[in-house]
Amino acid sequence: MVQKILRMKKSNFILFKNLLFVIKLNDLRKINKLFIPLFLLFTISCSNRAEQDKISFISPENAYSEIIERLDLSYPGRGLDIFDEQLLDRPMAYGLILSAESNRYKFTEDSLALKIARVSGQWLLDNSDINDNGIHGYGLADAWDAFSDNTINPANQEYTITTAIAIKGLIDWYKIEKDSLKRKEISKCILNCIIPYLDSTYDSPIGIPAYSLNLYDIIYDVYNPAIFLAGQMQRFSRLIDNDSLRKVLSQKSETIIEILFSDYRIDENGNYYWDYGVQIKQPNDLVHACYILEGIRDYKKSGGNINTSWDNLSGHFDLFYVNNRWYEYIVPEYQNEEYNCRLWALGMLMYSLALEKDFNRIELTLWPQINEYYTGNGQFKLRINNDRIMLRQNAHLLLGLSYYLFNENSAKFTANLDVRNRFIKQ
Repeated sequence: MVQKILRMKKSNFILFKNLLFVIKLNDLRKINKLFIPLFLLFTISCSNRAEQDKISFISPENAYSEIIERLDLSYPGRGLDIFDEQLLDRPMAYGLILSAESNRYKFTEDSLALKIARVSGQWLLDNSDINDNGIHGYGLADAWDAFSDNTINPANQEYTITTAIAIKGLIDWYKIEKDSLKRKEISKCILNCIIPYLDSTYDSPIGIPAYSLNLYDIIYDVYNPAIFLAGQMQRFSRLIDNDSLRKVLSQKSETIIEILFSDYRIDENGNYYWDYGVQIKQPNDLVHACYILEGIRDYKKSGGNINTSWDNLSGHFDLFYVNNRWYEYIVPEYQNEEYNCRLWALGMLMYSLALEKDFNRIELTLWPQINEYYTGNGQFKLRINNDRIMLRQNAHLLLGLSYYLFNENSAKFTANLDVRNRFIKQ
């Protein structure tokens, strides 16, 4: 009975409390005609809700398995996207899936994980200049007006965040790949994708890599793509033997980080955060705040220096959690059901919390909320009030799940939910 009450909708709780209130204030014999029908309605509602929960609840390890099973193993990053609901190759999805499966292989040596990683990575190697313009990098499969300024970027325009996420995947693959010739190929592709950013050709006005390599977008200073890229530059600098190139990479990433920390904001709890950019003075939403945090984390873990405590960076994320729910924005007027989180924000948050080793918070606050997006058979919808299934959204979730389920603590950690069993090898 307690479990049923815990699964009640908010409306059911209100009805339940109102019934108790009526019972206390009135003689039960006088309200039988009202009480009995309402109590029956209440009981049926709770029962139906319990049955729905049995269908919709899924454990993290089963979610991971189902998402993998739904992938096209020949083209894991091929799927629908928010801009154009066609089955197209999505470079960001390939990069995220590559990272997720490389991580799974690292801790399980699962042959399927290695296969999916290699197929995803090979697609990135083969398509680093998919628009054949001589510039290596990755973008969207669809045309898009990124800043609503009536300048349309063509399909496969190179976007810095997409390129950075792909580079992350390639570095993660490089670290688990045992074939030395393939590692050289991976390294060459990463370098080709980084080269456009090593001088100031594609810098924004303040001197950080621009949002995209389209001349119309270079006029905008946007922090999250540049910072995520800086983290990957610093990681790559630790993998190469060329001292002069390592120095160039380190200097560029250091410059990006210095510019970032010259323009931080302080939230109500005294923690650091950033606006979306110089021209767009509004705090980053959850997914983009995660990109910034993880770019800084990768930079720091790979030898870079930052001049603040880590708690002053990760502590900002407490503002996204209000009234036992994660929201996409820290602005109070947007912390409501109408502006519920997109799935990729919750997936990227899971990735960040897993790296923080904050597994309790994932289990007690985040995973129950993500379950509301589950529609069955490895599918998670875009939003609570939007049933579309988008591959890039699910790929962010896969990344978060991978780092939650497969890590150096997973064998020792006892979870509060029925999770943490090793992923069954397929």
